[in-house]
Amino acid sequence: METVEIFHDTSDVFHRSSGATRRPGPDPERRTYRSYAVFNDPDGNEWVLQEVPAES
Repeated sequence: METVEIFHDTSDVFHRSSGATRRPGPDPERRTYRSYAVFNDPDGNEWVLQEVPAES
């Protein structure tokens, strides 16, 4: 599978995210939980992965 899009959202409320608030690339300030990747599996389901910081 190939990653389709890496993006960050500017709405601060991802569950209400729309194409209007998505910006390409990871969060420019690298804020916690603000970057996402989207891909489709072979069955056509869309998956959204959220970046989680490594534990210190």
